[in-house]
This record gives sequence, C-alpha cells and structure tokens, in this order.
Amino acid sequence: MKPNNRKKCINQDGIALVEMALLLPVLLLILFGIAEFGRALYMENTLTNAAREGARLASTSTTDPLNVAALQSYVKGYIPFDQTGIVINITPTTLLKHGVDTVTVVVNLPFQSAVPLISQLSNVTLQGQASMLYE
Repeated sequence: MKPNNRKKCINQDGIALVEMALLLPVLLLILFGIAEFGRALYMENTLTNAAREGARLASTSTTDPLNVAALQSYVKGYIPFDQTGIVINITPTTLLKHGVDTVTVVVNLPFQSAVPLISQLSNVTLQGQASMLYE
C-alpha cells in the first residue's frame, strides 16, 4: 500500500480580498497625495506669475504714491482659482526715482486640500514673490 503524499491545502479563497482591503487605502493616499502636491505646485507657480505681473506694473508706474488697491485688483486678475484668504503686500508704496530702488509684491494664499484627510495633516500657506527695479 502506498503512503498518501497529498499535502493538506489551506483554504485561500478570501486572502486576495483581505490584502486588497489592507493596501487600497495606502495606495489611494499616495495617489491623492501626488495629485494634491501637483495642484499645490501649480497654484504656487500661478501666484508667482501674478506677483511678477504686479511688480512689473508697479515698477513702471508714474503715480506717487502707488495705487495699492488698483495693483491688488490687477494681481487678483491673474489668479484663476478661489481667492479666499489671499493677502497681497506691495512694498514700498512710494516711488524713489534716485538710486537703486525696487518694488516687491508678495502674494500669500492658504492651501486648501481637496482631500479631507490630507487637509487635516498640514496647514500650508503658498507664496508667490517678485521684485523689480523702478524704471
């Protein structure tokens, strides 16, 4: 009589489902984290471009003191997304034509994540800044 060489098999019907249930949240968090990082990078680049346009307008201005409200409105026109919480600082506000004088425009915007879990992890303020010489 031959010995029975058959190995006993463990029932593995639900193991793939359990592994997927454990790994899916981690994979989704990584995926949405990459998407949110790209979105934040886009927003910061846009804020920098808006600050550059505002600094260019202020550096060529002929009015003294600078019309800060008009410059802020001009800068906001270059920001295509939600502007809630935006802060625009322009320094200095008076023109000094003699010597080397610069105007600096700083645009700050608190970043609001579209993914609730990621938004609770960090409190980030995006900033765009540009400086130009008076012409």
